[in-house]
Amino acid sequence: MSSNKNAKPKIHQIITLALSALTIVFMVFYGSLPVSYDYVVGSIAEQDIYAPRTFADTYETQRRAIVARDTSADVFVRSDKQSQECIDRVDDFFDLTEQARKNLTQTRNTQPPMKPAEAAAQLTVNVEQTLGVSIASEDIEVFFDTGMSNTTFTYIREKTTALAELIMLGDVSDAVLPAKISEQINGFSESSPSYSKYAEAMTVVLSSILEPNTIYDEKATADSANNAYIAVINEPVMIEKGTKLVESGAIIDEHIYSNLVELELIRDSSFNLVILARTALYVLIISACTVIYINIERKRLKVETPVFYLLIITFLTTIGTSVYFSTVSQVLCIVIFFAAVCASYLGTYNGIIFSVVNLLFVWPMYGFDPEIFFINIIGIILCSIFAGRTDKIINNAALIFFPTIGTIITSLSYNFLIGNARTEYLNSFVFTFLSTIASLVAAIGLSPIFELVSNAASPVKLITLSQPGQHLLKRLFLEASGTHSHSMMVANLADSAAEAIGADSLLCKVAAYYHDIGKLENPEYFTENQHGGVNPHDSLTVMESVAIITKHPEDGVKLAKKERLPNAIIRIIDEHHGTTYPSYFYRKAVDDAKARGLEPPDINNFRYRGHIPSSRESAVVMLADTCEAAVRSMKTSDVQSAEQLIRVLIKDKIDQDQLINSGLSFDDIEKIIIAFKQVYAGVFHERIKYPE
Repeated sequence: MSSNKNAKPKIHQIITLALSALTIVFMVFYGSLPVSYDYVVGSIAEQDIYAPRTFADTYETQRRAIVARDTSADVFVRSDKQSQECIDRVDDFFDLTEQARKNLTQTRNTQPPMKPAEAAAQLTVNVEQTLGVSIASEDIEVFFDTGMSNTTFTYIREKTTALAELIMLGDVSDAVLPAKISEQINGFSESSPSYSKYAEAMTVVLSSILEPNTIYDEKATADSANNAYIAVINEPVMIEKGTKLVESGAIIDEHIYSNLVELELIRDSSFNLVILARTALYVLIISACTVIYINIERKRLKVETPVFYLLIITFLTTIGTSVYFSTVSQVLCIVIFFAAVCASYLGTYNGIIFSVVNLLFVWPMYGFDPEIFFINIIGIILCSIFAGRTDKIINNAALIFFPTIGTIITSLSYNFLIGNARTEYLNSFVFTFLSTIASLVAAIGLSPIFELVSNAASPVKLITLSQPGQHLLKRLFLEASGTHSHSMMVANLADSAAEAIGADSLLCKVAAYYHDIGKLENPEYFTENQHGGVNPHDSLTVMESVAIITKHPEDGVKLAKKERLPNAIIRIIDEHHGTTYPSYFYRKAVDDAKARGLEPPDINNFRYRGHIPSSRESAVVMLADTCEAAVRSMKTSDVQSAEQLIRVLIKDKIDQDQLINSGLSFDDIEKIIIAFKQVYAGVFHERIKYPE
């Protein structure tokens, strides 16, 4: 039943939001632009420079990565072929030795016989020529000792070859080969002590013949160096916020200059453009999310134009002041000021949502410091809870006290968890206290001006207007008591129905109190205020009566404007009868025309001169007003009969197209009927009969 036309935001609001987003981009850009210097490599620093934020030292990280890459150890891998060649050469050595032993034996019967030293020397020559290995003859003369039997030789040969195989099983480099040979020989000497006299010769053989069995792997070496480089790059050297980068009078070297460039502290127009682009993207993302939320909640966020501009100005003011405040202290911020104003007009939930958006916009100016975000989130939640309450008027002292205490405790807790120094505690405490107090005092102090300028239906304003001592409500009670009683019942119905469909129940209730104040102009012309059976309409023509009856919404609008009631209430007063007509007088006119043989009168001459409901709240008050009057006139105490009448009346309003711009769905209509029924169930309940 809602109109698409009404659902669309006004063009001037769209333009305002677009201009506001552009303004925010430049304010955030200017506020987050770091201090810059005209230094180059070789300049002399004129002042101490500290890191404004934690960052990765790219220069030092790159240097360490290059060192790690260049000092990475070469990679060698085991070669099975080379290992087997070494073992085979040991075996070849013993083949040559065995042949030399045979030659020595054969010459023992010749004159003169060959001596063991000569046989060892001849073996040395053969080994060098055959294997390319140089071994001193005296080191292997033991193999030609007359005391060494062939069995012993065979045993030593097998053991030496076995030890070579054991040594070659692993990765053997130049550095570890002597140790491995010594280890194996020592093991042999311990296990075979009777043959330990041959250990030295075995050591010489193995040391002379065995070679490292690992070969250089170029690809693995390159991969290892690259991995060492990447490992350092992936764990960059971090410089903490507040670290002194350069002392006054020091020379700006390449390392320092690189860090200043990394922090965008070197004056360069290209850096500014990069920051501007990043800022625009940041603002765009947050703005897009906010627009999506507003679009989803547009039925609940029907804000008066003055309130819209008031919130925009307050929103921008908070961001604008942060441009300066962020240079004074990292926790000096007045986002809570906007939270108090926003929650008072839009309620707790929306106050929190839009205030968090406001905080996100000012956050870059404070270097994305988690402390200011943490403190202000707590402040926003507490402030919105107290400022947005609609059940009772919140004492201003409570609105100031609880958020202030909450933010101070948050500040102290944060500094305790981080382990900051005592001076940091004090600085955070003082500026948190000042910003919270100043924000809330300013919001409360300016609230009368805001209400005067916006004339909006804030929760505080509505609660104030609902008090029985209000001027117009006292006039209704004294001058039009029947209308006053009717309005109180309409308020109960409207309040219950609005709560059932999620509309603004406080606005509906208070608007219902005032919806018929136009009857104060001629209270006696309305049946609920007539007494003694005197009806002044008896002396008037039908059209004169219609003119008086249908004029009361217009009179109500005039009186409401004179009394400076909120625009939302004025609109409901204007729309609570829509463009319907008083059926009693129209039927009477039709009957008169028929009796005189005339055509039925034009129904448009009987219609109220207001507008059809443009909001759910206005439609709820219209339905509550219609149903209350009809049920009262029916004089029934049966809930089922009342429900049937309510359904007929609401269907009549639908048939007359009175709800097409209201935003109500058929599901809402059913909830409203049930809410009305529950109210009348309470009104019609039986009471104990007291004795006379």
